[in-house]
Amino acid sequence: YGIEAGNLRRYAALLAGEDALHVPRAHDDLSTRRVLAMDRVEGHPIETLGAPGTSQARRDAIGHALERLVFRELFEFRFMQTDPNFGNYLIEPGSDRIALLDLGSAREFDAGFCGRYARILRAAMAGDRAGIRAAAEDIGYLPKEEREDRARGVEDLILLVCEPLRRKGAYDFGRSELPSRVRDLGFDLAFRRGFLHPPPPETVFLHRKLVGSFLLCAHIRARVDVRTIVGPLLGTGDERGDL
Repeated sequence: YGIEAGNLRRYAALLAGEDALHVPRAHDDLSTRRVLAMDRVEGHPIETLGAPGTSQARRDAIGHALERLVFRELFEFRFMQTDPNFGNYLIEPGSDRIALLDLGSAREFDAGFCGRYARILRAAMAGDRAGIRAAAEDIGYLPKEEREDRARGVEDLILLVCEPLRRKGAYDFGRSELPSRVRDLGFDLAFRRGFLHPPPPETVFLHRKLVGSFLLCAHIRARVDVRTIVGPLLGTGDERGDL
């Protein structure tokens, strides 16, 4: 709990001036190794935004804040809360700020890893298959000298997973069938083409955050222009995607 209290303080400092997000304050004078005392936060479960009657503007604003947070964590802070459990978010009434409740699963990423991940996203956003393959080999997604049909399948999978980033304009998470399409392509790659190379261990927590954030935006049916969020963080600007 001492570590988590430190994470709360660090996270709050990183998000200073971010009006859409709120990190509760830890109370060191009331905390122990077995008890973490924090500010009480009044709010509604974030999944209630998926209920009928919620305006699309509210859904979109919350989705934008969530997606912006993910990519700031990765490319700006290099420090990420890696457990996107729905219960870790509350929507504060009146302000619609998102309260971030749980920093026990925070993880730091080194600059080298974030740089490699940035290269693979830049290549995917540009539709650059040669760049995707080189970056995938560098990060450990794809072994060098892999069979051509398998390597091509990994490129296809990365392009598909990056669909929200490649889309120009708002991506409609609620109507997307991306998870099922990724599953089908993954099964084809693994079982028909025999590609069983495990992802690098350091990507496991990042993938959990990316997938969980996607599912959360899908649940609340948010529409978010992800490309314009990620572009400035990667130095790509707002270039046209292939979709």
